[in-house]
Amino acid sequence: MLYNDAYRLILGDKHPHALGRRGQQVWPEIWPTLGPVLEGVLTRGEADWSENQLLMITRHGLPEAAYFSYSHSPIYDESDDIGGVFCVLTETTDTMRAGQHRQQLEWAGRENERNLAALFDQAPVGVAILGPDPDFIFELTNPFYCELCGRAPDQMVGKPLLEALPELAGQGFDELMMQVTATGVPYVSRETPVYLIRHAQPETIYVDFVYQPRYESDRSITGVVIIVTDTTQAVRTRQRVESNERLLGAIIQQTPLGVGIFRGPEFIIELANPTVCQLWGRTHEQVLGKPLFRVLPEATGQGFEELLQGVYITGIPFEGHELPVTLERNGQLETVYFDFVYDALRNVDGSIERTMVVATDVTRDREARLQIEASEARLRNLFAQAPVAIAILRGPSFVVELANPGICTLWNRTEAQLLGNPVFAVLTESAGLGFEELLTGVLQTGVPFVGNELSVPVLRDGQAKTVYVNFVYEPLHDQLDGLISGVVVVGTDVTDQVLTRQQTEQLLVRERELNELKSNFVTLASHEFRTPMGTILSSASLIGRYDGPEDGQKRERHVQRIKSEVHGLTELLNDFLSLSQMEESTLYGRPQPVNIVTFCQELIDDIQALIKPHQHVVYTHLAGDQIISLDSQILKNILINLLVNASKYSADGKQIELTTAVEQQQFRLTIRDEGIGIPDADKDKLFINFFRARNVNHVAGTGLGLYVVKRYVDLLGGRVTFTSQLDWGTVFTVQLPLVSLLL
Repeated sequence: MLYNDAYRLILGDKHPHALGRRGQQVWPEIWPTLGPVLEGVLTRGEADWSENQLLMITRHGLPEAAYFSYSHSPIYDESDDIGGVFCVLTETTDTMRAGQHRQQLEWAGRENERNLAALFDQAPVGVAILGPDPDFIFELTNPFYCELCGRAPDQMVGKPLLEALPELAGQGFDELMMQVTATGVPYVSRETPVYLIRHAQPETIYVDFVYQPRYESDRSITGVVIIVTDTTQAVRTRQRVESNERLLGAIIQQTPLGVGIFRGPEFIIELANPTVCQLWGRTHEQVLGKPLFRVLPEATGQGFEELLQGVYITGIPFEGHELPVTLERNGQLETVYFDFVYDALRNVDGSIERTMVVATDVTRDREARLQIEASEARLRNLFAQAPVAIAILRGPSFVVELANPGICTLWNRTEAQLLGNPVFAVLTESAGLGFEELLTGVLQTGVPFVGNELSVPVLRDGQAKTVYVNFVYEPLHDQLDGLISGVVVVGTDVTDQVLTRQQTEQLLVRERELNELKSNFVTLASHEFRTPMGTILSSASLIGRYDGPEDGQKRERHVQRIKSEVHGLTELLNDFLSLSQMEESTLYGRPQPVNIVTFCQELIDDIQALIKPHQHVVYTHLAGDQIISLDSQILKNILINLLVNASKYSADGKQIELTTAVEQQQFRLTIRDEGIGIPDADKDKLFINFFRARNVNHVAGTGLGLYVVKRYVDLLGGRVTFTSQLDWGTVFTVQLPLVSLLL
């Protein structure tokens, strides 16, 4: 029990012996009532309040009845646990007795108030009493509370909370006070940050505080009692210590370096991070608190104990690089290599009590270095014997750092002439040809350049000769900073292959030209012979059917047709022989009188077997004389090509229209189909030799028909035009002059 002066009046002659004693020893007579209440406060943090409670107490040697109004609330210690109970007690015995004791009770009350006021002013914690919500007007503040807030008493007393301390707005303290006055439950908080303006300076402090409801005699809550302690210094000190400890611990635990700390001359392991335990091949439990060389008995006799002893005695650090150590790992002895430092840890007075090791396993690095050295040796040997030309050029002036025999042969320079010199100062014949710009581009961008069969001038036998080279310019990155410091040149002389291929390509071009000429001729001949041969075959078949005596005229007609077609074929052969003359415009048509109506009807009958099933050619002579003067064979070839094309690119059953007209010494024929049409992109190439539109790949053909038509029309001095729309059909119109033919 610890109590103030007012409480000792309650104790009577139990004071001062009660000071520092257990509560049950001081108040055994009321402990059955008081004990459970205090236990509830200690265990559950529940505040308790009783008013005019009758208790039988012994405080003057004899039991007596007394009345008390009191409250019990938890007191929190530095670990945020409940460390005791704060009791505010008022004895109300006099008020319950007869009026003759009232004057004595009032005197006792005033004495208690004076004692409380003195305690209030002298308390080492901040105490403030505030009125009811929502304003929470300061009614009383002790000096410690004013100092804590950085205000004078007259700046606070009589003013609402947020007027006296406006910086508290938004920090939630007024809401907590409303909660306390609404529920009657005290609010306790520890190490709470508070933003204040103290002495005109903004500052964040940390406090422990209690908001206790202030009760009136009728149990109504009329305000809040604040008890606050400044813990700023303690919090900040602890935060710094904890932060430093966490940082140091994290560094030691997470560092990839093995760290161990040993105490005394026996080198007791006080600290071993996970990395050093892994290096030793031991667990943390196996090493902590044990002598180093008892944990690592296999390391005894290898000189490390003597090294540590020297550091412990002299304080002079020792550094080891790639030192071999035989350790037991996974049940087997193995030799590993370490880089490590033994250093002394001095106390404040300079004495040495501890030593430290910082180590890293460099076994793999050592093996890798040895492999790299061996690889470099092999690479140098391979470089010298490589069947390709290799050079390394350094810097913006491309100084030759390395040149193998292959590059020396290609450039026709000795190694002594090349090494240490800018490459274009030695290869003067290659300067100014763009190679320097290519090398500069690789050096600046890091993008390799690949050249295939580039011609390069090289001095050989005192004269500049052109050689062909395949080469690569590859950027060379510095191992330390990754920057591009040079260019690797790898080249192969392909002069013989290039010259051989060029000769072969020339021969292949000539062969292709001959083959194309042959193919064109065969294709053209086949195309032009197909229709007459079909007519001959058709007439021969029909002759066999006309075996009656009355069929003589029909047989004669077909015999004449066969003769005519054979005659036409003969003329066609002559035309093939004079094809070059046609191209040179030295061949002219041979006009003869032709009944155009009869001519067209007979031609339609002749090609009926050549068009698709159920297709019909409808012929109409629109105007003009029927007898005209034209080369009938050329006209026939024109019509057959146009009609066969109209059939070929139209569906079965579609109608083909043929119209003729003679007007103003011009013969005009028009052929209209309902076929697939001609794409716009192909119309300007339609009369080119062997050209076929992109939408006719599914139809057999050679692309010669319209070419022949165009050449024949040109030969006769006429012109051929067409209009076409995809999926709607095509109309070809041929106009031939009659005047020139009649002359």
